[in-house]
Amino acid sequence: MLGPSLLKLGMLGMLLVILFLTYTRRKKMNIINQYGKDLYLLLCYQGFLPDTAKLITAQAAHESGNFTSSIFIVNNNPFGMKHPEVRKTTSLGENRGYAYYMTLESAVQDYWLYYKARKYPYTWKDADQFVEALKERFYFEAPLELYKKAVKHFYKLYFSE
Repeated sequence: MLGPSLLKLGMLGMLLVILFLTYTRRKKMNIINQYGKDLYLLLCYQGFLPDTAKLITAQAAHESGNFTSSIFIVNNNPFGMKHPEVRKTTSLGENRGYAYYMTLESAVQDYWLYYKARKYPYTWKDADQFVEALKERFYFEAPLELYKKAVKHFYKLYFSE
């Protein structure tokens, strides 16, 4: 009699653990903006390696206020990209000082063109190396350490277990 009772109690305990883990995982997923997930998948589809796509997603989350800025919403511009005057682009022009795109996918395609034109590597040692390369290529004007901290924050938010 004691055996089946312990088995039932063990199964109930396992069920409670599974429910707890599911709830906490779902809770974390709700914190993350759906655009971040979509952007990550589009970056991978475009040809970025998964680890690089994660860094770029974190960068975009920072640039766009976690995908809530008006430039992102109105211009479909998650990266804060300016309309380029020299390189090939998918940007339709300039709106409010920034490039605007028909879709998020066309913004990703333009980032790919930018990335290749600036000869960024396909892989990175870590977020510090990625952000330092962006700074060297004049992608942003903010202080380097603040930008690193922001990108790492969004990387952790989106991709930490």
